[in-house]
Amino acid sequence: MPIFPMNSHPYQLLGADVSYYTAKIRAYLIHKRLPFTDVLATRTVFRDEILPRVGWPVIPVLITPENTTLQDTSEMIDALEARHLSPTLLPQTPVARFAALLFELYADEWIKVPALHYRWHYDREFAITEFGRNNDPERSLEAQYHIGEKIAAPFATWPSLLGVSPTTQPAIEASYLALLAALEAHFLVHPFLFGAMPTLADCALYGPFHAHLYRDPNSGRIMRAVAPGVVAWVQRMQIPVPHSDHAFIEQIPDSLLPAWRLMSRDYIPILCAQTDAFQDWLAEHPKAAIPRTFGTHAVIFGRDLPQPAAGTRALFSYDQWMLQRALAVCAAATPTERRLIADFATTIGADALLDLKIPQPIRRENFKLVRA
Repeated sequence: MPIFPMNSHPYQLLGADVSYYTAKIRAYLIHKRLPFTDVLATRTVFRDEILPRVGWPVIPVLITPENTTLQDTSEMIDALEARHLSPTLLPQTPVARFAALLFELYADEWIKVPALHYRWHYDREFAITEFGRNNDPERSLEAQYHIGEKIAAPFATWPSLLGVSPTTQPAIEASYLALLAALEAHFLVHPFLFGAMPTLADCALYGPFHAHLYRDPNSGRIMRAVAPGVVAWVQRMQIPVPHSDHAFIEQIPDSLLPAWRLMSRDYIPILCAQTDAFQDWLAEHPKAAIPRTFGTHAVIFGRDLPQPAAGTRALFSYDQWMLQRALAVCAAATPTERRLIADFATTIGADALLDLKIPQPIRRENFKLVRA
């Protein structure tokens, strides 16, 4: 068993408030009503628990009552949904489930662009301080800051990998502000993304919005100034609500469609090009281990703006695995249900995803991506 005390809670979440994906899975555990113990991922926890279990330093990590280790938040949610059938945070109709899994992909892999940009461009000092405090809470502030600088160094390179540059920064910020405005309008009529109850989509969006864009000082001031309804949603997500499995709006609210379209305009062309490139890479490297990134490609940010910005972005392998989860819902649906999914995808500007050819799928095994 883990070396830290279990208290009375069967699940143990190893993470930190500063962490994007810790916020996502914590929101899920709260609204799933699963008792859990928060364990701050200090240097000691990394050394004694995370590294022996996973093999590299990463958070969050979830430890089950049976002492099983779960590392990826989507795998955590899949496992917990299968184990605890109620309350469910996955909509039940195929079109709404497809939408929830697709929104999870957007939140996990696309909204990280503004989330990481704002952190490392405007809130770098805060992030460094947080990293040092979390890693060595007993050390002096000066020592914590020095440690935080070392920990922050690789994270601070992520915006450039995601395509952030002086050229693309204005378009990225303008698109983020437009997304805030679209979500603000939605939350005027619905308390959660899909209606009356939180779903997987809310938990996924809560990751970047709480851990980065709400908590970090400068981005937090922007959110409070221009999107108080989004702030109220962030705060609602921290408290479990009375849950009914029949309270989902199984047809996505029209008020959410403008936010969907904003995200799709830039991300869908990137995601399609990246998936095609990854299929080529897999064919050309049949025995190679799957890397996190496998080259770069030209992209455009702010396609909805008067002056879109061209940039260069890394090609990422992980997005395909997330996309496969959504496409699997479509593949398992009836012909009528597939038509409804196609209609929805067309409405949000994501219909190109349904035409993608993925002859070489991937899966996760032992905390890594491998060929399926």
